[in-house]
Amino acid sequence: MTKRVDAFYLKIIGIVLMVLDHIHQMWAADGAPMWLTMLGRVVAPIFLFLAAEGVHYTRNRLAYLRNLLAGFWLMSIIDLYLPKLVPNDSIVLMNNIFSTLFLSAVAMIAYDSIRNGIRNKEGKKIGLGILIIIVMAVFSVAPLLLMSHELTRQIGIYSIFIFPSLLFTEGGFLLVLLGLLFFIFREKRLLQVVSLLIVAFISTRFQFTDLFTTNIQWMMAFAAIPMLLYSGKEGKKMKWFFYFFYPAHIVVLYLLATLVF
Repeated sequence: MTKRVDAFYLKIIGIVLMVLDHIHQMWAADGAPMWLTMLGRVVAPIFLFLAAEGVHYTRNRLAYLRNLLAGFWLMSIIDLYLPKLVPNDSIVLMNNIFSTLFLSAVAMIAYDSIRNGIRNKEGKKIGLGILIIIVMAVFSVAPLLLMSHELTRQIGIYSIFIFPSLLFTEGGFLLVLLGLLFFIFREKRLLQVVSLLIVAFISTRFQFTDLFTTNIQWMMAFAAIPMLLYSGKEGKKMKWFFYFFYPAHIVVLYLLATLVF
């Protein structure tokens, strides 16, 4: 198989399909066709796949995490306040792929620290990796505990817009796990694809009805096609484009759906 798709074109594919998916989200109440969001099922796996590449190649992992966290905070503000400023009862804004990418990247870094610590017999790296996992777990569970009490319920609700949580991230824990598996098997493309197919199968919740109407998350499996075509090359650089395009296109589509159409 000739591999001609570099990271730049993978991003372009992901961005185009993402826009189609969100067009369906914004105009679903007006009859936007279901095939738009079906195409969008492959978007998250593509960006998680690219995140695994990014964590591996970046020279500054802390800066990489910082940028994803900043994107998460920006989208949190948009999700919280845009519907209040411009109400639309037909649209629920819960879009924040940055939370999924951030948590996946944190899991990748923790795994890499533990793996390198074991290989090189460095207890500090093993301990650091374990500490990262513990901190991620605490920040993931804390909002749920806070929301379970009347006095701290509002704090718990707002905390999920401040600290990414495995329990409330877009796509859920399963997508974070998929990102980690992409990183673990990044040198074994076949195992990456197998991981994708297994997660896609699990995403059906083992209910095999309405697979082409409402139970469509399994269609993420089709992300295997661009993954298999990936050349391993970076291609044209577009470091900051996605960070700005993602929130911008959500705002534009929401405003168009609310104020124009």
